[in-house]
Amino acid sequence: MKASILFILHLPPPVHGAALMGNYVKTSKQVQDNFDCNFINLSASKSIGSIGKLGIRKALFFFQLMLSATKELLKKNYDVCYVTITSHGTAFYKDLFVVTILKIFRKKILLHFHNKGIVEGSKANKINRYLYKFVLGGKKTRVVLLSPFLYYDIKKYVEPTRVYYCANGIPAPSMPNVVSEKKIAGPVRILFLSNMMVAKGVFVLLDACVQLMKSNIAFECHFVGDWLDITESTFYQKVNELHLSQKVFAFGKKYDQEKNTFYQQSDIFVFPSLDEAFPLVLLEAMQFKLPIVSSDVGGVQEIVIDKQTGFVVQKNDPDALACKLLLLIQDTSLRNSMGIAGKKRFDDNFTLEKFEARFLTILKHAANAA
Repeated sequence: MKASILFILHLPPPVHGAALMGNYVKTSKQVQDNFDCNFINLSASKSIGSIGKLGIRKALFFFQLMLSATKELLKKNYDVCYVTITSHGTAFYKDLFVVTILKIFRKKILLHFHNKGIVEGSKANKINRYLYKFVLGGKKTRVVLLSPFLYYDIKKYVEPTRVYYCANGIPAPSMPNVVSEKKIAGPVRILFLSNMMVAKGVFVLLDACVQLMKSNIAFECHFVGDWLDITESTFYQKVNELHLSQKVFAFGKKYDQEKNTFYQQSDIFVFPSLDEAFPLVLLEAMQFKLPIVSSDVGGVQEIVIDKQTGFVVQKNDPDALACKLLLLIQDTSLRNSMGIAGKKRFDDNFTLEKFEARFLTILKHAANAA
């Protein structure tokens, strides 16, 4: 008889890491074949810009969520209840009520973190420390992290024996032939692909581009992503102030084949984010054999092997970023060898099939655990 699992998880929209992985879980034939599944959508926001903001619609969604969870628990005796929980902010308090209901019903709980922030949340106020202890405590509550590099975030509340590790994975590009050698002649192309936000390190990268320009080398830096707390006008105002208009170009958000074309026609992928857990965009770049220069945040070192598949630098350090970018721009052989090594690492560890295998093992262990 199949174990029964209630999945309370984020689903698109909006499109972000947790929602994408939630959709992969919901549509996984492996998950459906091995377990008796029911799904409840935990996403209260409809766009990236509305995350963290309150409103009447979200209040109504919250009450509907509580009602749906209670009805499911009354209807069926689930072996495991799985929740993609948020670590901090208003979303954490919403998820707190979901977990409270599950604990009242004395269920086995599997909390899957696609983000981090518990250390910061614990420092914010004493009440949060009690709430984290409640949510994460108890032998029936286990935690899934994306990488051992993220264990520090929950170490105060969860002993290692209650922790699983499950790195994310992504599917192959929809067009199999998009992963090919770069055919565009001209300057070395650096690609940034993420939301246009201060927290993603956009301005850090612009400062690094100034350093590259001073080196008198040929390069272009392409920014691809949705305009959020950095507007298009603000971005180009900064570009003009730094005299980068001949080197830096922004293209807005791109999806599917258009996005893949940017990967295919680039030479280096850069990700100077100031705060991440396990950025899926790095996995995408590895699919396209791009060497990566990334800031050392969250579980990035689980993805990028420093000096083998790219470089990992201290966050918010444009000089260090520029130094590694310059090295790759000047050394075609190094770019190619790192890109090939990154593609192999992706194939060995971060395909959707590898994720599903890890995820199924965790679900089966959680269902059978005492």
